[in-house]
Amino acid sequence: MQYVSQIIMTPAEAATALFRTMPPPITSSQLGEYGIEAAEAQVPAIAREILSLNLYWALAAIDAHIPSKYRALIKEDLFESVQTEWWPSGQLGTGTWVDYQPELHERREHYAHLMDQEGLNPTGICAETAGRMEDLGLIESGDREKLLVLLIDYAPASEYGRLLENIG
Repeated sequence: MQYVSQIIMTPAEAATALFRTMPPPITSSQLGEYGIEAAEAQVPAIAREILSLNLYWALAAIDAHIPSKYRALIKEDLFESVQTEWWPSGQLGTGTWVDYQPELHERREHYAHLMDQEGLNPTGICAETAGRMEDLGLIESGDREKLLVLLIDYAPASEYGRLLENIG
């Protein structure tokens, strides 16, 4: 008989674990590893789109696996880590964390609509995100498929759920 043990974590520990699972802002050289050429000025916008996608998955995992009384604490700690660890570097573009909140909210609503109303799976959401980046001129049209592969690697939707599913 096999037993599955639950991992007991505080909300702060769960937020830290989620943050550590998230890939840091992507760099030009990492894009190059996937054969994607982007102007240096475009890299922060690409990194920001990837962050929005990762935060969508992380927040969805929190909502799916964490009791409601702990969700706000975990989200707050996760946001604090992103804001203090990544935002000051400038790798996510200009503007403040506060300036980014409406953009994040819009992305989350869009991704939720695609999942709930249109039935897209995580790969479909990644394809939609790659298309958005192409439409915005962040990548060349020939790089869309390469970006899709990158997004599947850099926005590990299943990892967030797996991390939180056994938390007690």
